[in-house]
Amino acid sequence: MAFIVDKNADISLVQGDSGTFTVSGIPTDKNYTVYFAVQDINRKPIGNELSVNSNFSSKVLFYLTGDFTNLLTVPKDESCAVYFYGVKICDEESNIEDTLTFASGNIGDINTITVYPKKVEGV
Repeated sequence: MAFIVDKNADISLVQGDSGTFTVSGIPTDKNYTVYFAVQDINRKPIGNELSVNSNFSSKVLFYLTGDFTNLLTVPKDESCAVYFYGVKICDEESNIEDTLTFASGNIGDINTITVYPKKVEGV
């Protein structure tokens, strides 16, 4: 599968392929809603934010469909394109919103998605 998440939580994938991304380290005191969003280099949102409930678990799984990753385009004259993503946990009841960092990352670090051109159309 051409969908790789490295130790820094940076993602590499082929446009149009599906894959999973695990988010760990979520507090277990509440049933948080966990959001995943992608932006282009100009901070323009790509697609809709994805969300899942933590169900008091310390980790959640996001499934990125082929339709979703197909929105991550690669210019014809480029070998790849780089997008940025973020993950936030929220609890409406207590009005908590917290953007997560990954690995040993700091608050200003950027998480990337490197997208390679589609090689075959498929379904």
